[in-house]
Amino acid sequence: LTDTMRAITKENYGIISPLTSENSNLKIKLEGNCDEWGTDEYNYALGLKRAKTAKDALINDGISKDRIVLVSFGESNPLCNDKSKDCYKKNRRVDYRLLP
Repeated sequence: LTDTMRAITKENYGIISPLTSENSNLKIKLEGNCDEWGTDEYNYALGLKRAKTAKDALINDGISKDRIVLVSFGESNPLCNDKSKDCYKKNRRVDYRLLP
């Protein structure tokens, strides 16, 4: 992770940790996403790799691995559809979702 991305995972941990302490059934779903470049198979694998990197950071910060679920949307869940570098950057991400 870059320093910027590590700061974001630390911030997310700060939000998630108290919630998981209060609710023993709460799980975290990490959704890996990609831009449209590459094959479907490549982007699916890349989405999983992104989600796993976020998972590893959360585990290192103290979240139990049993509470984390990974999913990859590959390129199928874009935030932006413009053909620009800024748009592609927005689509390369991991979304955090809390599951009851």
